[in-house]
Amino acid sequence: MSGSHSSPIKVWDWSIRVFHWSLPLLLFLLWRSAGEDMEQHMLFAQALLALLSYRIIWGFLGTPYARFSHFIYHPKHIFRYFLASAKPNKPIYLSHNPVGGIMVLIILATLLFQLTSGLFSSDDIFYEGPLYKHVSNATAGLMTFLHKSWFYYGILLIVGLHILAIVAYRIRGEALVKAMVTGHKCVAPERVADALPKHTAFPWGRFVVTLPLAALPTWYLFYYL
Repeated sequence: MSGSHSSPIKVWDWSIRVFHWSLPLLLFLLWRSAGEDMEQHMLFAQALLALLSYRIIWGFLGTPYARFSHFIYHPKHIFRYFLASAKPNKPIYLSHNPVGGIMVLIILATLLFQLTSGLFSSDDIFYEGPLYKHVSNATAGLMTFLHKSWFYYGILLIVGLHILAIVAYRIRGEALVKAMVTGHKCVAPERVADALPKHTAFPWGRFVVTLPLAALPTWYLFYYL
């Protein structure tokens, strides 16, 4: 929300923004390559696994507004937010609001399920997931079915709900897309519900630690196992 009494506040660091905009690109590339170029599909899957691993680790070690501890709320708080959001001057959250925090967890869980099922899947011709040989044919067949169907019944549904939420918040005066592009939200300070002390320096030390940790699952599953 912008206005004469609003001021830009730094919320999303550059790595979170890269993560956010890389997700739809990777999902499109994974969909486009599935059944057409499985070698590329497997490479894109590795990139997605590393990206999700980064976001999960960064949710504990990253910048303040990106941490799970900042935007995962008790159910009572979520209920109170539902009631307050119906009012004209509803509270504004710089990070994900209580409902948005739940959506983040659902998106991460949905994508992790898709990735996990792919690890046990096969195209029945040339390519197999790295865990395919470690389960029975029945389990592998079930995982392959879930991997192919979950994209349409799970991921696309979540993507659609996410887009609808963005539109709804834009109508209410919150430019979520702009904030994820610039990293800033322009909000009247008195309406901020989750303000934190200002932070300007990117935590490069924690970032350097996070990168190899995020790459570890991909290396282990696709190149070591």
